[in-house]
Amino acid sequence: MFRSRFYPFLTITLLLLSSCKSTRNVVYFTKDISPDSNITLQNVVQHNEAIIQPDDIIAINVASISFAPDDRPSQVFLDGGLNFTNSTANNGGNNTTKNSYLVDSSGNIDYPRIGKMKMGGLTIRDAKDQLAARLKDYLKQPVVEVRIVNYRITMLGEVSTPGPILAQNHKMSIIDAVAAAGGIPITGRTDNILIIRDANGRREFARVDLHSQNIFNSPYFYLHQNDIVYVEPSRIKRQDANEFLRIYLPIFSTLLSSAVTVVALVSLKNKN
Repeated sequence: MFRSRFYPFLTITLLLLSSCKSTRNVVYFTKDISPDSNITLQNVVQHNEAIIQPDDIIAINVASISFAPDDRPSQVFLDGGLNFTNSTANNGGNNTTKNSYLVDSSGNIDYPRIGKMKMGGLTIRDAKDQLAARLKDYLKQPVVEVRIVNYRITMLGEVSTPGPILAQNHKMSIIDAVAAAGGIPITGRTDNILIIRDANGRREFARVDLHSQNIFNSPYFYLHQNDIVYVEPSRIKRQDANEFLRIYLPIFSTLLSSAVTVVALVSLKNKN
């Protein structure tokens, strides 16, 4: 009789322990924390400026004192390029940007009056300065703004909203990306996130642990253009997807519990 009571109690206890462990897995930055109340200091990793790459779409806006009603030839710089529509998971719908130019496989764009111009490999600042210098032949005191309008990160796996995420300021950390994707539910692993990055003709595969404070010092803390972030399913999710564990194990456990109860009752009856 003792065993028949002990078995259900043991099963419930294991389930509770498993639930508690799963809950602890979604707590961020818990590793490497000092047990006392002292403040822990870290050096801040600087974010590198975005580099324009082939297949980027850049928006170029030009301002100048030449733009006046009596100076129609300069209007070509306001009307050039195409309208690019961006649709991502975190911008709340479609976003259309005028004066957009595709960087071709050689890193060039076709710009009004100037023609082909090298943009690939330049930082945003260098691209602005170089274009402003070229426009001085056509405009008075030109001021140029350049922005990569398809600067995006792709979130996959166990996040609330998987899909592309737009980084409008060319800067996004792994924390920003997770937050923009709606966070990682209990069914996702936060301690083994995979980041896939194309850099210098090679594909890099790196893993980061959101439980650790050392994530802030990782070279993958700040994401790059076209990075892919994959969040693996947790053990709970894998068990839920396993047909044996989801369907047959509960049946087997019920039958085993019933068998133990019957054996205990028969044993008790024989003793009497």
